[in-house]
Amino acid sequence: SLPLSLARAHSPSGVSHDGLSARFDPLCLHVQHAPPRGGRDGGASSSSSSSPDAAPPSAALRSLAPLSSAVAALSLSAGAAHAAAGTIRAGAKEIDPFFSFTPVCPYSDGVFRGGQRLALLVAGNDNIEDYRPLINDVLIRVRTELCVLESFTRETAVPFLQEKGVGWVLPLHETSETYLAGVVFMVGANFILLGSTKVVAILAIYHDLVLGVSTRALAKLLGLAAVDEAARADREIEKLLEKQANEMKGVMSDRALGKEEREAATAALGARYAAQMEEVRSGADDAAAKRETSALGKAMGAASTLAIPIGLYGTLSKRLREVLELFDTFCSRYFVAVTVFYVVIKTAHFVLFPDLFAP
Repeated sequence: SLPLSLARAHSPSGVSHDGLSARFDPLCLHVQHAPPRGGRDGGASSSSSSSPDAAPPSAALRSLAPLSSAVAALSLSAGAAHAAAGTIRAGAKEIDPFFSFTPVCPYSDGVFRGGQRLALLVAGNDNIEDYRPLINDVLIRVRTELCVLESFTRETAVPFLQEKGVGWVLPLHETSETYLAGVVFMVGANFILLGSTKVVAILAIYHDLVLGVSTRALAKLLGLAAVDEAARADREIEKLLEKQANEMKGVMSDRALGKEEREAATAALGARYAAQMEEVRSGADDAAAKRETSALGKAMGAASTLAIPIGLYGTLSKRLREVLELFDTFCSRYFVAVTVFYVVIKTAHFVLFPDLFAP
């Protein structure tokens, strides 16, 4: 190491390196070190005038001094750039919502967790260990597809429509704001709905196959227990009335019979069918009374009551599947054409006649 006086004597710019060292000295070129001990001269310190190697270090200092100045300037520039970038990011966070975009998808998360629980229920926690990464990856990707649609609906479409309404769809006076809002919304919805609705339709199909079909079959089975004696009696009486009408027509159409014979035949026919219909009605009333008091009848009544909501759930599942399949078909085949037609109409309105329909 060299004495500080040597560094001052060989400064290329004539400026003391003490001030530079106080400001910035990343290479430790201008730090004064203690003289070496235990040399051949009994520990005496070496000086620039007595050391034969003073000239080479002086040349090194002359070459490194500009480098230290350049490093100091570069460090200060980098620090200033980093501070400026931080200021820009802080300001951008205030005006740019993309910095704070955190989609929330509770329903998609519920589907993901439900799929995990179903896999554990079917296979068991011990048996599923080897295939857990595959199951989680598949469920996460399904959740992602659903989250795209859910996030777009909950965080973009619905809030925007609540705030702006639908006046931007086809306004009388087309402005740049309404034009951009309509085009961006329709094109973005086209991309989002094209893939996400298919996942929703597939889930609806699986739901209907697993729960909808079984509930509809169970409702029909439970409905067999709902023996409505009054309705059955009504159906049997309807049949008897039809038979009576046919026989009465035959009697009245027989020209060989006289008046008294026809009257006797019609009276006997009416009395016979009246007795049969009364028997059917009385039997139905007796059966209904016994059913209300017996344990089997009460159980059958409860089963028939339970069949109503179960059948309703199965019917709603079927209708939901049909609606979602229809919506997916529309988004896959026709929504692109609707989007293109809308963009063409809106562009023509904005470019050619923006004030044509204005009051």
